Amino acid sequence: MRQLNILLNLTLIVAGIFLTHCAKPVSPTGGPKDVTPPAVLACSPENFSTNFKGNGFRVDFGEFINLKNPATEIFSSPPLKSPLITRLRGKSLIVRIADTLAPKTTYSVTFGNSIADLTEGNILRNFNYVFSTGDFVDTLSLMGNLENAFNLAPQKDVFVELYINNNDTLPFDSLPLKVRPYYITKTNDNGKFMFHNLQDKQFRLFALADQNGDLIFNQPSEKIAFFDSLVRPYYILRPASDTLKTDTSGYPSYPLFLFEEIDSTQRIVKATYPIEGMALLTFRFPVKDLRLVPLNFDSASPWHIEEASRQQDSIRLWLTKTEVDTLVLKVISNGRVLDTVRLEYTRKESGKKSAAKKDQDKLGVINSAAGFGFNQFKGNPVLTFSYPLSRWDFSKILLIKEKDTVHPEIEFADSLKRRVTVIHKWEESKSYRILIPDSVFAGIYKNRSHDTLRLDFRTKSEKDFGNLIVAMNMENRPGQYIVQLMNEKETVLYEEKVITGSCKIHYDYMPPGKYKLKAIFDRNRNNRWDTGNYRLKIQPEPVMYFKSPVEIRANWDVEETWD
Repeated sequence: MRQLNILLNLTLIVAGIFLTHCAKPVSPTGGPKDVTPPAVLACSPENFSTNFKGNGFRVDFGEFINLKNPATEIFSSPPLKSPLITRLRGKSLIVRIADTLAPKTTYSVTFGNSIADLTEGNILRNFNYVFSTGDFVDTLSLMGNLENAFNLAPQKDVFVELYINNNDTLPFDSLPLKVRPYYITKTNDNGKFMFHNLQDKQFRLFALADQNGDLIFNQPSEKIAFFDSLVRPYYILRPASDTLKTDTSGYPSYPLFLFEEIDSTQRIVKATYPIEGMALLTFRFPVKDLRLVPLNFDSASPWHIEEASRQQDSIRLWLTKTEVDTLVLKVISNGRVLDTVRLEYTRKESGKKSAAKKDQDKLGVINSAAGFGFNQFKGNPVLTFSYPLSRWDFSKILLIKEKDTVHPEIEFADSLKRRVTVIHKWEESKSYRILIPDSVFAGIYKNRSHDTLRLDFRTKSEKDFGNLIVAMNMENRPGQYIVQLMNEKETVLYEEKVITGSCKIHYDYMPPGKYKLKAIFDRNRNNRWDTGNYRLKIQPEPVMYFKSPVEIRANWDVEETWD
């Protein structure tokens, strides 16, 4: 019996130790993260109700929710004059309608991405509440996509509008300029748009990047798009289950291209005096027949040298009248006075001249051959000086290659005498130095000169580059096209060619990398892309891209065919 008691006590002790060890507390895992958006349990009145008589509705959810950006995300189609009033009560969303509703009309309230659960912020996307003040709910649909007209990038969160010809005092085409649309929707992240619950009528299809919230195209800077002809909605067969995605393949889809109209009135965009001795005028368009009349000094003697940008839309004024710190100019273009501008150069004086100021007083130079290897197959190095030159001596410039020193051929690259070209028979994969002794060049303003310049660069080997040959099949594309070769981000334009028929385009000696090919239909043959005009019913000039980026490899010829 004694032995049995001892065995029982030992068993209890071991069990206690085991239970104590198993009861060691651990941090709770919390379970899987909630990724489910709020679920709609009921609507009152029911969604898709007919003969709607009230001034609002309620939506009940299975959890507490939060509203994000209701002022921009929640809207009604047809649009209402007053914004919808929303408030949360428990797990319900209350929506009040301040306007008088039109009779026999189907309304769709879009909530966009405004509804999210309170704890994790999961968004209930694209929930719509639909009701009709008549005996039935309209059931037709219309869809399409919106892209940027210049680069075909999808445009998100842009209003797409439908207009019906129901105005007795305004022409149909003028409605987007004067009145609010009959139906509205918004594009999604991919630029897609979809109208539902439309009536069976013909509509004018319009898109508006609205800036003042009135849904009317009445701001010059508002971007727009329009479809050339009237559109008619259609019936899309919806799946029986709400969990099944509607198949929209095979239904018409209307493409829209967003653009900004250009005010045809020439204006001065900016007038500045950025550095001592040079004023800059920037214009809205390429300027023609420019005439500048100084109003604060005698202009009988030469007082400036003009330098136009490549696009002719900005003009540098290099001042040869050195005592002028302030310019009051009457700016005339094509015989019309654009404006009178006052430009004043402000000096930043200090007790002691800084090293930066001393450097600024020197004549600067930029070498186009500097960087990661000079592509001598594309041309010669160009030296660009910070000011037009008043004095030079080409005979003192030396070109050094290893132990060889020569006097290269030098010539000006522009009539302003601000750019010079260094001409030589360059060898592959060699290091060169352009040596310019002190004060060989001097600028026009205060006779600025430079210290001794040593400009180092290295040429490349032919095998470092690749060639791209593009066979353009233009049999079904009459007219003039501008074909551009760009980097993948379209931030650098390497070359462009103008073609008027089928041909082969050669892009030779290109650095290895991935490139984009873009073609612009140059409808008016002015060698540039032109935007559209709604009032004149002019669409922006179409653009197209090659099917995929093209990879150019070193020492390799790539051939592509573009139909």
